[in-house]
Amino acid sequence: MAKKHKRFGALHKTLKDTNYSATSGAAGEYLNFLKGTNKLVVARRPDSKYLVRFNVGVIPFDVEPDSTAGVINAYQGTMTILANNILTKLVTLLPDGLLGIERDLTKTKEVAGFYPALAHIAVVSTSAAKSQKTSGITKRAYKALPVRNGGVPYGRTITTVKDPKGAAITDISKETEEDSRAAIMTAVKGKFVETLKCIGVSFTPELHPESGFFGVAKPTGDAVPTDIPAN
Repeated sequence: MAKKHKRFGALHKTLKDTNYSATSGAAGEYLNFLKGTNKLVVARRPDSKYLVRFNVGVIPFDVEPDSTAGVINAYQGTMTILANNILTKLVTLLPDGLLGIERDLTKTKEVAGFYPALAHIAVVSTSAAKSQKTSGITKRAYKALPVRNGGVPYGRTITTVKDPKGAAITDISKETEEDSRAAIMTAVKGKFVETLKCIGVSFTPELHPESGFFGVAKPTGDAVPTDIPAN
């Protein structure tokens, strides 16, 4: 509900000012949406075959990678066929290496409750034109492009990722989620590949609630830092 209020702040304020009594116009339609009368309908929902999920691996940001030879650091997450198809089209801009994706599942492990960070890639055909739409919430008319979206997992990597100062990152343990976000955004937002254009990228951070929160003792030894980084 909070997100609705933020997105439609002016309409919500109008409703409050009228003691939620609006019966017509955008405010009235918004009230009908809050009541459940007006509903959002996904008119261009892909066929179920595009929504089938499969597993890939990524090295999580919130877990320190183990440099021991042969240790598996990549955790499994899921991606839809549609997201993978979008990624395939953009592969010259956004290869698996830049995302830190491992497709060989024998080199990954399953960790219950882990959800990888996702880059939500929005693409549209360069020949597409805006068409007339009607908001399911306010019933207002508007024009929109026929956009497709895919949530692509990403994790730690040292492939063409730079730190905030522009220096290449060579130590994977020092790479952050913010570093990868910046690299992904720079690589694809506003870019073209043949007849496809990436018009936007948004991000969802990784989640693994039980990893690192229960039963994990503080590490010891000379390798554990005791200072506060200067930069």
